[in-house]
Amino acid sequence: MKAYRILAITIAVLVVVQAGAIAWGFFGVTNFINDGGVIDEEFLDCKEDCESIGSADAAFAIHMFFNGLILIPLCSLVLLIVSFFAKVPKGITLAATIFVLVVLQVLVLPALSREVGSGFGALHGINALVLMGIAIMAAQRAAAAMRAPGTAPAAV
Repeated sequence: MKAYRILAITIAVLVVVQAGAIAWGFFGVTNFINDGGVIDEEFLDCKEDCESIGSADAAFAIHMFFNGLILIPLCSLVLLIVSFFAKVPKGITLAATIFVLVVLQVLVLPALSREVGSGFGALHGINALVLMGIAIMAAQRAAAAMRAPGTAPAAV
């Protein structure tokens, strides 16, 4: 139960990091443009010796790669596996929901935003909030199960 709770909290915290990173990146791009930088097709297609958008580069790396493609998917997969062993009420259902929301977040919504319309980007943000809420709910259920009388805490 403890591992389940820690993973669920970690996912919720990583969603907050995602929100901060994308805001940092957006404002970094805004500063780049305000300082005379230009983001056009040539800038986007650059492969080597490219102009930097400053700290926004790090922000986008955090949002899209480290958190978005590695940490959150990995934590959600491990949470799903752990859920089969933790005795958290509705724990498997919550972990499976989190996993599906992460797949939607990482694979489906970005593709739809690029191929169909940028409005799907709004759903990407909304889905992130739903993901965070369900991760918090999962952590709360695990904490309640750990406090329940007659329940011995599971080893991590």
